[in-house]
Amino acid sequence: MAPSPHSHNSRPPLFTARLETTGRVAELYDDYSLEGGDDQCTSWFDADRDVAIIEYFCATESEANHRCQAMSAFLKPHLQGDPLSATVRELPTEDWAEAWKKFFHAEKVSDRIWIKPSWESCQAAPGEFIVELDPGMSFGTGQHGTTRGCLQIMDRLARTPGLSLADIGCGSGILAIAAARLGFRNLVAIDNDPDAVRIARENAGLNGVADQIRFMAADLSATGLSRSHDVVVANILAPVLIDHVDILMGILCPSPRARLVLSGILNPQAAEVCTAFEARGMTVTESIQLGEWTSLCLTLP
Repeated sequence: MAPSPHSHNSRPPLFTARLETTGRVAELYDDYSLEGGDDQCTSWFDADRDVAIIEYFCATESEANHRCQAMSAFLKPHLQGDPLSATVRELPTEDWAEAWKKFFHAEKVSDRIWIKPSWESCQAAPGEFIVELDPGMSFGTGQHGTTRGCLQIMDRLARTPGLSLADIGCGSGILAIAAARLGFRNLVAIDNDPDAVRIARENAGLNGVADQIRFMAADLSATGLSRSHDVVVANILAPVLIDHVDILMGILCPSPRARLVLSGILNPQAAEVCTAFEARGMTVTESIQLGEWTSLCLTLP
């Protein structure tokens, strides 16, 4: 699993995505993020400098950069000469544990899935499932809108028993672990980063589901999973999804039950992603916006 938050020497990094602007603009973003179901940002007003600050805590520098880009993209059309500064920084090691404990808590992220860190207890109701995951070097703690969108769609798909699932770009393993909890079968988790695969396998072991998931360190174009799964989940990035339309479709079993779940898509990119897959005959059956991110569910022709 990812290094323990209590181990000073092996702590994974924690990054902040930070925007500084006027109070008016910050309030616009606060309203937008809450309406979209994204309650993970913090904001406050620095009276000494007369600036408002919006900040996210992120497990990876890449995630923090995505946050800054998405926040900036949303706010720029609303600026009326207001200043806007976006920065990403790594939090000092000595602040790591307490920062995560402040901003990462047990949360119910779908109808039946709870995500919790090791330092908190959580009592799930009958029929609900807990995934324990500490922040680590690998993307995915359940706080990000892309992860939540995938989990919510997966939870609904799992109402049909016996579906197989492939998690493409598995990161921390959170989606594959949740899939095991939800009852999906023939599970495969793939990432092109061997470190992510190692951490995902360890996370699965700590959740007691490692023997239910086959882990692969492989590029998307070299998975060898032709027509092998009922559900394929790809939480990557919009340009990568568009470039690999045929490969992702090719992993799906030719079945009326087949579903492709896509995320890592900034809201303004959603139309382009939909167009790319619809051009191959796929149909969008569900679209979820959480904050600045869109998740999609599609069916085969």
